[in-house]
Amino acid sequence: MNSGSSLLLSRRGFLAAASGAAMSLPIRPARGSAIDERTLRAAPSQARLTGPGGPSTPTWAYSDTIPGPVLRLRQGRPVRITVENGLAEDTTVHWHGIRLPNAMDGVPGMTQPPIAPGANFTYEFTPPDAGTFWYHPHADSLVQLGRGLAGALIVEEAELVEFDRDLI
Repeated sequence: MNSGSSLLLSRRGFLAAASGAAMSLPIRPARGSAIDERTLRAAPSQARLTGPGGPSTPTWAYSDTIPGPVLRLRQGRPVRITVENGLAEDTTVHWHGIRLPNAMDGVPGMTQPPIAPGANFTYEFTPPDAGTFWYHPHADSLVQLGRGLAGALIVEEAELVEFDRDLI
């Protein structure tokens, strides 16, 4: 192994490592709640994209994780996700590929007002389909996505099925 270059990460390697770390975090509903409740906070963050000794790069993150935390939901189980805006500009969250009520689609000025800096918005929906999806902003999308605001959203089947391993 060449130890001189083993500390350098490619962007793809960094994202893969961050995804693995995020997947290990338990994100479960509150006890006794019929609704799966979550919170995502969009805020400035820092990342060392070239390894531990490299410079910090200003980024934006959901809940201080790039990519954002993997959200695991259950098909047919209602979810309530409160998005807190810690950015200095408006944001929203679009739940890409999920069939949901129009008012929860995250398109600023069309399906909801933008989430102003310091404010929050609560999305409530019941995922009808199992599958692999993603979430991201629809306010100033290219800038906010480019700075790190995106995450995986997994909707598990209503009845769990057996599988060999989980790949995201």
